[in-house]
Amino acid sequence: MIHIVAICAAILGFGCLCAAMARHQTDMLGRKLPSPVQQQFRRAGGALLLVALAIDMAGLGIAYGAIAWFGHLTTGAVMVLAILKWKTA
Repeated sequence: MIHIVAICAAILGFGCLCAAMARHQTDMLGRKLPSPVQQQFRRAGGALLLVALAIDMAGLGIAYGAIAWFGHLTTGAVMVLAILKWKTA
């Protein structure tokens, strides 16, 4: 269960970081967001990635949690990338 929650946090985090980029905003929304909103998306994305780290470390211990976090980050990034490719194709 820890893995699923951490992967979901990573997906949301990378989704927020993706939405903060002007290039992806036009692909996803058809327009660019104002700068304050972009900053909020960046902060939220970084916070969600740290939440995933905290979840992994709390559930698996510090050493194994850090290792699992890298795997969860990879899975989250691949899923966001796949969704972007599917959306823009």
